[in-house]
Amino acid sequence: MAKVGLSNFGDDWAYIYDELFQDRDDLSVVSETLASLAGDGPVLEFGIGTGRLALPLAERGLKVYGIDNSEEMLRRMWAKPGADKITAIIGDCTKDSIGEAGAFSLVFIAFTTLFLLGPQDVQIECFKNAARHLRKGGVFVVEAFVHDRTRFHQWQEVVTTKVGDNVVGFRVGMLDPVNQVLRTQHIELTPDGIKFRPNWLRYVYPSEMDLMARLAGMRLRERWSSWSRAPFTAESSTQIGVYEKVAD
Repeated sequence: MAKVGLSNFGDDWAYIYDELFQDRDDLSVVSETLASLAGDGPVLEFGIGTGRLALPLAERGLKVYGIDNSEEMLRRMWAKPGADKITAIIGDCTKDSIGEAGAFSLVFIAFTTLFLLGPQDVQIECFKNAARHLRKGGVFVVEAFVHDRTRFHQWQEVVTTKVGDNVVGFRVGMLDPVNQVLRTQHIELTPDGIKFRPNWLRYVYPSEMDLMARLAGMRLRERWSSWSRAPFTAESSTQIGVYEKVAD
């Protein structure tokens, strides 16, 4: 499957994704929050990946759909118990459709996936595609990090990520502040060789995200800094925007 935008996160990271991120969130809290927003559903996840968030929602009895550009990610989801309850396709969440248009109570894109899609105009298309799937009053939920410019010295960073008896891992990054683009390379050295996992993303500030939603006929209902609905502040490192569809 050809990559969407300038990132190929799915195919490059699928083999290690669950191992790296299985403990990232309290999935009972995430699924409870999403289920409370979904009501009776149905629910659509953009970037469904290995089903980390979708499977707990399906276990709650919600009808869950998904779109992902990585065949390898979806293959891993299909191998998990309960995946038969989910309807998913390989596609582009900025333009492809699934299920009945205008029928969804909740569409969500988590874990900074929005930033992987490409430049600003492509990210706006993601909001518009979410709106096409939503019923009036339904919500689009976007989870992403808040960019911390202080991490970078002269627009660069080098961070050690792993040190073991037979492994060393580190991340090298370059920042383009004009275009809001981060390019990173995650490198792992072992006796068996060197593994590279590249990444490309365009970060979005909260106010810019709100404008993208308005262009798609949605408005900000709430913004949190965690799935437990903690308030969003100037110190928050995570932004979770809940956008309500107000126009047909």
